[in-house]
Amino acid sequence: MDSEEATPEEVKRATDACLRLLAARARSRHELLTALERKGFSEPVRKAALEQVAGWGYLDDERFAQERAAVLLQKGKYGPQDVEQRLQAHGLSREAASEAVANARETVEFDAEATARQVLERRGLLGRKLGPKEHARAGRLLFSRGFSEDVIHRVLGDATLEPSGPED
Repeated sequence: MDSEEATPEEVKRATDACLRLLAARARSRHELLTALERKGFSEPVRKAALEQVAGWGYLDDERFAQERAAVLLQKGKYGPQDVEQRLQAHGLSREAASEAVANARETVEFDAEATARQVLERRGLLGRKLGPKEHARAGRLLFSRGFSEDVIHRVLGDATLEPSGPED
């Protein structure tokens, strides 16, 4: 499959491979290109197949980024920075990832503090007094999930994480 010319049969096989991958889930141009490379298709074949799939409207990195960012933010597991990094891992530029996350935040009405609280609640780190080690662990968890230092400070400094009552 290393020939320099893209035969119609090779392009059809590469296009079919793209369609099978896209049937499972939306993918970026970079992901499809990488998959076709791994399968051994030559550059002209890869280029022709991607052009065909894009021409049919199945390949649109901007749409992919918007949809993926919205899905990841809605899951309630990740902060904006983590979502941006995940989009960049799909081959999107930093600018495209940042724009997609900004648009998705508005579309899904993302509340970073509420999401950070959900993350802590799932780990049993919300609604009780945290010792110094647990407090640090909670901060590291939120940071690793892409929440800003400002959000982490507001959430971990919030009274709902402190004990209620006079037994302090």
